[in-house]
Amino acid sequence: MINIALVDDHSLFREGIKAIFQDENDMGITMEASDGDQFIEALRNAVVKPDVVLLDIRMPNLDGYETAKIVLEKYPTMKIIILTMHQEERHIIRMIELGVNGYLMKNSNSDEVIECIESVMEFDYYFNNKITNIMRKVMMYKGKGTPNNIIHDLSEREIEVLELICKEYTAKEIGEKLFISFRTVEGHRKNLLSKLNVRNTAGLVVFALKNEIVKV
Repeated sequence: MINIALVDDHSLFREGIKAIFQDENDMGITMEASDGDQFIEALRNAVVKPDVVLLDIRMPNLDGYETAKIVLEKYPTMKIIILTMHQEERHIIRMIELGVNGYLMKNSNSDEVIECIESVMEFDYYFNNKITNIMRKVMMYKGKGTPNNIIHDLSEREIEVLELICKEYTAKEIGEKLFISFRTVEGHRKNLLSKLNVRNTAGLVVFALKNEIVKV
């Protein structure tokens, strides 16, 4: 069972999102809050923490950005999916560079919401084509490539693993494709996270896009 938290200051919207999961047997809303302060307080008191949080950006008191920072620091295994009406590039890039696992617009259909949660739980990230294109465009404009010495520090095998991660291969599938063990794949992934100084797989995808290592 995937436990989902829903944090949004509009009660009617929360009711609509909860309705999406009524017929789902393997996931459901187990915590909801109207702002970041209420959510963080609920987390402190929760015996079972959510696996993933659907988080709005604009909220009273503690907004989505500050809430995400706290969650990333204090609950690093919790997945964060931004679910918002804000599609401005500055919001998207700011949240993704912070380290969230996914970014969805509120006009997304119910199937994509489910797909996003499943992808984040399995692959650690979900960016649809629209978000990926915005990321690529902004990063190319900003010229935020990585110094060559960092890229050169990656082994050929690590780059192969990175490419397959970005193509949404599981660790098991990567191992089968490269004829290495699951444990070896996980070792390469941990080395990539450490070398590139990123929090999660979403960060690896951002790095790959910035440096045109892979096109997703």
